Amino acid sequence: MGFREELREPWGLLLAGTSAGVAWAVQLPPVVAAGVGVAVLVARAALAVDRKPVPEPALTGEEAGYYERAEQARESFAAIGATLPPGPLAEQVPLMASMVAETAASLRRLAERSSATRDALDRIDTAELAAEEKRLRRRGTDEATLRALNAVRDQRAVAKRLTDLRAKLLGELHAGTLDLESLVTRVVELSATADPAPAAGASLDGLAEQLEAIRRGVVEADEAARRVLGS
Repeated sequence: MGFREELREPWGLLLAGTSAGVAWAVQLPPVVAAGVGVAVLVARAALAVDRKPVPEPALTGEEAGYYERAEQARESFAAIGATLPPGPLAEQVPLMASMVAETAASLRRLAERSSATRDALDRIDTAELAAEEKRLRRRGTDEATLRALNAVRDQRAVAKRLTDLRAKLLGELHAGTLDLESLVTRVVELSATADPAPAAGASLDGLAEQLEAIRRGVVEADEAARRVLGS
């Protein structure tokens, strides 16, 4: 996507509008508020254009939508950091950018694992397995039938574990994405209200704690999925 297209990208326009709105809400002059929005929009577009594409497995469905939003939040966080005036926030936000990038990368892994789980489920005909189990239960209790029944039940158990795992992965992917978007909104607010006085440190500490909680939750979900999938 080129620079002009990035300027028209909906998330970037929303972020710029939000930044300008927050600046106006805290009674900054209209010209300054508009400048805040424009600066954030231009910086985000420039960072997005400069980003070198890295070949990755294609994502589809819900996984693709959630990850795209998470990646947009990461880009926006970096763009805001590039436009901050000198002060405590300008010093801390760039340092947090690497953690935001790590969190987005973990969300990418969650999306890939969720996609892999969905693909595995697509290869299991759960309706046919349920019908097969009913037929076997009516057949009798001879050794061959019991062995076949156990095989069918094992497959249904696998399908149940994969279904539960995908639901958990999608839930964590959704929550992690919303958390990152919330973090960006919080940084926008702080960028408009930040006081260069030392008292601003309390807000910055809370921001760092929020990011660490997001990162930890996503990493734990990724590790749990890896254990289940054995990858």
